[in-house]
Amino acid sequence: MKVTADRSRCMAAGHCAISAPDVFDHGEDGLVVVLDAEPGEERRREVEVAEDLCPSRAIAILRTAAVAASSDAAAPETAPAD
Repeated sequence: MKVTADRSRCMAAGHCAISAPDVFDHGEDGLVVVLDAEPGEERRREVEVAEDLCPSRAIAILRTAAVAASSDAAAPETAPAD
């Protein structure tokens, strides 16, 4: 999983830093800062809560398994070597 935060959308509500303090914080300007862009699976639930609670929808989770599956599906099949 990869985590992104759109600082231009951030309203500085603070839900992300409270929900997942090892992954998110706030900068001096009060806007979200991603501390760990690739948190481990053990952090998934708290990051999902942060994403759900974000009133401005500035937090996004890129689910890497879905990305890998879609790139596998898009890859052309290769013929076996003789």
